[in-house]
Amino acid sequence: MRRITMLLLVLMLSLTSKANDLSSRASIEKLMELTEVSKMIESMQSQVTLMFEGMSKKMNISDKEKVHFDKYMDKVNVLLHEKMNWHSFKEPMIDIYSRNFTEAEIQGLITFYRSDIGRSMTKKMPLIIQDSIVLSQQLMQDFIPEVQSLAKELSASIEQSRQK
Repeated sequence: MRRITMLLLVLMLSLTSKANDLSSRASIEKLMELTEVSKMIESMQSQVTLMFEGMSKKMNISDKEKVHFDKYMDKVNVLLHEKMNWHSFKEPMIDIYSRNFTEAEIQGLITFYRSDIGRSMTKKMPLIIQDSIVLSQQLMQDFIPEVQSLAKELSASIEQSRQK
C-alpha cells in the first residue's frame, strides 16, 4: 500500500510539474517572432534551391539539356514553396519548443532576444547558418568518398564470406 501511495504521489507531482512547465503558445509565438524563425525557413528554401542549382554543374548538364533541367527545377521550387514553408513548419515548431522549453525558459529567451545582443544574434544567425552549411558541404565532399570506399570494402568482405 505504501508503494502505491508513493507511486501516486510521484505521478501526481510529475504531472503537476509537467503542466506548470509547458510553455504557452503565445510565448512561443513571441519568441519565434523575435528570433525571426520564419525568415530562417525562407533562408533554408534559398539554400535548397542553390543546392539543386549546383547539381546542374555536377551533372554536367549541357545547354541542350538545360531546358529540361530548368523545367524540372521550376517544379521542384514550386513543390519546395508548397511543402517547406513557414505555414507547414509553424505548428510542428511550436510543439517542438513546448516539449523542450519551460515557460520560464521561453520568457528568459524572450528577454534575451529583446536585448541588443539578442537582436544582434538574430541578425547574424542566418549568416552563421549559411556558413555552416557551406562548411558541412565541404566536409561531406571528403567524407562521402571515404564512406563509399568503406562500403565497397564491406561489400567485398560480405561477398567473400558468402563464397566460403
